[in-house]
Amino acid sequence: MEFNFIGDDYGPLFHYQFRIILIGDSTVGKSSLLKYFTEGKIAEISDPTVGVDFYARMIELRPNFRVKLQLWDTAGQEKFR
Repeated sequence: MEFNFIGDDYGPLFHYQFRIILIGDSTVGKSSLLKYFTEGKIAEISDPTVGVDFYARMIELRPNFRVKLQLWDTAGQEKFR
């Protein structure tokens, strides 16, 4: 279990952290989906992802219990075996 503290009076910044990797074909909207999920913005035009982009979002599951999501956006051109 991982706890990150911002101060004794505030409790942990988050209780758990998850890394989620989004994979899929090129130009299907992975980056747009993550941008909307993390920033609430819809990009009409998006530059292609080169390598990997990273996004993050903190979610409060119940009062004073937060989970941090690290979202990895892949380029969509990887070859998996």
